[in-house]
Amino acid sequence: MERRDNTARTRDLFLRLMSLVYMFAFASIYVQIPGLYGKNGIMPVHSLIQTIFGENKGKSAESLFLHTPTLLWFMKVDPDLGLEILSLLGVFFSFICILWQKVRIMPFLCILWLLYLSIYKVGETFLWFQWDILLLEAGFLTILVAPVVNRKSDPITGASYHRQLPFFLVKWLLFRLMFASGIVKLTSQCPTWWGLTALNYHYESQCIPTPLAWWAHQSPDAVHQLSVIGAYIIEIAIPFLFISPVRLHRLVAAYAQIFLMILIYLSGNYNFFNIVTVVLCLSLFDDDHLDFLKEFFTFGCIRAKPQVKIQHVTPLQSFVNFIGCLGALGFYGYWIYHLFGYKNGKFFLNFKPNDLNEFMKWVMPYLVALGVVTFTLKAICMVWKMLFRRSLNTLIKFLLILGPSVYILTISMVPFSSLQPGFSGNLWPIAHTWHRQSLRFDLVHSYGLFRRMTGVGGRPEVVLEGSHAENGNWREYHFNYKPGKTTVSPPWVAPHQPRLDWQMWFAALDNYHRNPWLISFMHRLLRGEPDVLKLIDRSKNPFKERPPKLIRAVLYHYHYTRPLKDGGLPKAWWKREFKSIYVPAIQKDDTTALEFLKYHRLMPLSHPKVRAEPGMVETFCRKVRELTEQMSPELLLWSLALTAFFLSLIGSILPFNFGSN
Repeated sequence: MERRDNTARTRDLFLRLMSLVYMFAFASIYVQIPGLYGKNGIMPVHSLIQTIFGENKGKSAESLFLHTPTLLWFMKVDPDLGLEILSLLGVFFSFICILWQKVRIMPFLCILWLLYLSIYKVGETFLWFQWDILLLEAGFLTILVAPVVNRKSDPITGASYHRQLPFFLVKWLLFRLMFASGIVKLTSQCPTWWGLTALNYHYESQCIPTPLAWWAHQSPDAVHQLSVIGAYIIEIAIPFLFISPVRLHRLVAAYAQIFLMILIYLSGNYNFFNIVTVVLCLSLFDDDHLDFLKEFFTFGCIRAKPQVKIQHVTPLQSFVNFIGCLGALGFYGYWIYHLFGYKNGKFFLNFKPNDLNEFMKWVMPYLVALGVVTFTLKAICMVWKMLFRRSLNTLIKFLLILGPSVYILTISMVPFSSLQPGFSGNLWPIAHTWHRQSLRFDLVHSYGLFRRMTGVGGRPEVVLEGSHAENGNWREYHFNYKPGKTTVSPPWVAPHQPRLDWQMWFAALDNYHRNPWLISFMHRLLRGEPDVLKLIDRSKNPFKERPPKLIRAVLYHYHYTRPLKDGGLPKAWWKREFKSIYVPAIQKDDTTALEFLKYHRLMPLSHPKVRAEPGMVETFCRKVRELTEQMSPELLLWSLALTAFFLSLIGSILPFNFGSN
C-alpha cells in the first residue's frame, strides 16, 4: 500500500527541535532578568508596565493585552518576578515537549509561543534581535504544524496528512529568510559586499567571535572572496531549489544551508539563530531521508522498519530526476560563470547596482507569485488525493487548517515585498489590512542578516572605566564575553545570548544619546547593584570593596593580532588603540545624568517593596535562582539539553517511551 504521509515523523522532529530552541531561549533570558529588567536593573520592566498602564487607565487586563500582548497583565506579582515565572514556565513546557511526543501538540506549543511573546513585548532594546522575531514566527508555525491531539502517526491512513500544508509555510519562511539575507547584502550598497571583501573584516568585527574566528581572519584574500561568493550562491541562488519537484534538489539545498550555518556557528556566537535555521531546513526533508540518516549515523546498527511497501522508482522517473539535476547544475554553472569574474588575481562581481535594481524590479512579482502558486498547487494536490482516497475526515481537518495557512501566507508577502522599495503597493489591499491587524502579535517579519559590514577601520569597542577621583587611577570593568583585555581568548557561548554584551557592541557603532540604557548601566555600576554586576565578570571587578565615585566610557578600536614572522603565535589575541571619550565621567548623583534617566524612564526603584514573608511562588523562584547561579549560563543551557537527551535515550531503551514513534 502506498504511503500517504511521508513527512509525519519529520514534522514531529521539527516540533521536538523547535522545543529545544525554545528551551535555550527561555533559559538564556531567565538568567539575565534581574540585571536587565529587575527593579534596580538596567531597564526596569516595572517602568514600562506603569507607563502603558498610565496611558490606558481604567482598561481591563484583556484590553491591555490587546494593546501590548503580554501575560504580565494577568499576573498578580511584580513585573520582574512575572518575567522570571514566564521564563521558568517556558523552560518547563519546552523541556517536556522535548521528552514526550504526546505533549507536542497545538495547545502546548501555543503556550510556548505566548510565553515568549509575553517576554518579547516588554523586553525592549535587549530583545530587539532578528532571531527573537524569527523564533516567534517559526514558533507560531509550529502551532499550525502540530496536531491538536497526538496519536501514533499512521503513514498509511495519513491521519495527519493535512499538516503538510502549514509545513509548507515553514519552507516558505526558510526561503524568505535566506533569500532576503543574501539579497540585502547587495541592495544595501555596502562596498565591502560589492567588493567581495566583507569577510576580510567580518571575523574581526562581529559581535562575539569564537577562537576559530581569529584563525579564519588570517586566511588569504582569495579565500575570503570565494567565501563571499559561496555565501551569495547559498543564500540567493540555492533557495529556489526549496520548491523544486526533484527530491535531490531539495536535499542538496537543505545541506547547503546547514553547511553555511555550521560555518557561522564555528566562527561566531549567534546564540540559537544557527540552530533554528537548521531546524527550518527539516521542511526540505522527508521520513525516508530520516531513515537514511538514522542508518548512516549508527553505521547500520539501527535500521528503519518499513511500515509500508515502498514503491520502486521507475526508469522514467530516474531519467527525469537525472535530467532535472543535470539541468540545475548547468543552469547554476552558466550564471555563476557570467555573474562572477576573475582578473589580476582577484574575483569580482560582473554586474552593477543598476543591474541588480532592474533584476529586483523584474523578479519580485515572480517571487510573490512563486509563493502563492506553489502553495496553491500544494493545496490542490492534497485535496485531490484526499478526495480520490475518500478521506473525508482528513479533508475536514484540511479545510480547518487552510484558513490560518492562507492568512499567514498572505500577510508574509508584505514584509517580504520590502526587499524592493515601492513594490508593496502592488500587493492586494487585503494583505496590507491583515498585516496591520497582526502587527502587535509579530506573526511575520522581514529579515536581512549582516546587511552592512561594520568595523572596516577597526572594531569599535566601548570600555567602561571607574575611579575614586577625577584625576585618579582609572580602572577597567571586564565583561564575560565581549572583547576587553587583549590577552583574553574569544569565548564559546552559543546558544546562550549575553544580551548586555551584544548591546555594548551596537552602542559602539553609534552614540550614547541613542543608547540611553548605557547611561543607566553606568549609573547602576556607580550604585554597585549586585544583579547588574552579575552580568559582567565579577571575578575581575576592580571595585569589589566599594563602587567607584566616577565612571566613564572610552571608545577603542580593536584589531586581531597577526602570527609572528617566525610562524609562532602571539601572546595577545587583540591589539587596540584609543579613539575618544565615548561618555564623559559621571557620578551617582549627577543631576544631568539623573534627568536623562528620568526622561527615558530608567530610574531604579528608590524604595523596593519588601515583603515580610515572601509568598510561596516568590520563595520557589528565589530557590531556583540560587541553584542556577551556581553554574555559568552556557553550562546551564547545555546541561538542560543533555539531560533531555539522556532521558529520551533512556526512555527509548526502557519499556516506557518518552517520545518517538
